Amino acid sequence: MRIPAAPALSASAALLACTPEPASTVEMRQTVVEVVDQGRAMAIENAVVALVGTVDPDDELTDIADTVAAGVAMVTPCAAISRPGAVALRIWFGSKDTPCPYAGIGLSGTMRVVYTRPDGHGLLASIYYEPLRGDSTLLDGFSQLTWAADGSQRLVTEIRVDTTTERQVEIQSDRLLSRVDDALKVEGWRRWQTLMGRWDADLAALLLASDEFMPHEGLAAVQTPFGHTIVLDFTHEAGTPAQVRANGGRRDRLFEVTDEGDVIDAGDG
Repeated sequence: MRIPAAPALSASAALLACTPEPASTVEMRQTVVEVVDQGRAMAIENAVVALVGTVDPDDELTDIADTVAAGVAMVTPCAAISRPGAVALRIWFGSKDTPCPYAGIGLSGTMRVVYTRPDGHGLLASIYYEPLRGDSTLLDGFSQLTWAADGSQRLVTEIRVDTTTERQVEIQSDRLLSRVDDALKVEGWRRWQTLMGRWDADLAALLLASDEFMPHEGLAAVQTPFGHTIVLDFTHEAGTPAQVRANGGRRDRLFEVTDEGDVIDAGDG
């Protein structure tokens, strides 16, 4: 049976009408700006994990708290450590004007960590930001850190972030952290809400040095509030700005991110 031409053309037109337009350069740049703000927040979270999560998860809970207290006192002697309980620590890093430096970040404010074994076996570190500031980024909320048999760690986070651009962003995330040589490997997802709407990012094999807030390798697929998926490919060579190649527009677009977090459009990638 021959299909009438008019219905076939109508179906093709409807299909084309449902195909979204590629993301604009403005949207692609805003996606990179969002990821820079997320990177600053994650750098603080990663620093906290290094401070309170470098332990043997099989040790006694009180021994773990003792070990962490001694370690924090050694690497951040400007911090004030108190023990609200046998398996809990409260750490004050100073005021905004006199922060404690750690991992390239000026920490100020307060955080608390409590070590428990909810199932009687696996270690759980419950981390509370009360709030905690890293340079010009402020975290308020909590994270939960657990350990796997292979030495990797799972970090589940629900926080509010005040960004350097004076925005408040609500964030939820679930990430797997592991070490690859001298870098931190991050995989998982991150969701955040802004006045523009909801953003969703799937993180694939991001590699970060201890003093970086931008990955030097890896991918992130970001679903924007405007109905587009933009894939970001990260690279960073020593002595040069971090580079982010964005795919999702009519052409790939290359952006550079300075050490200060400024996003520069470098043209078609």
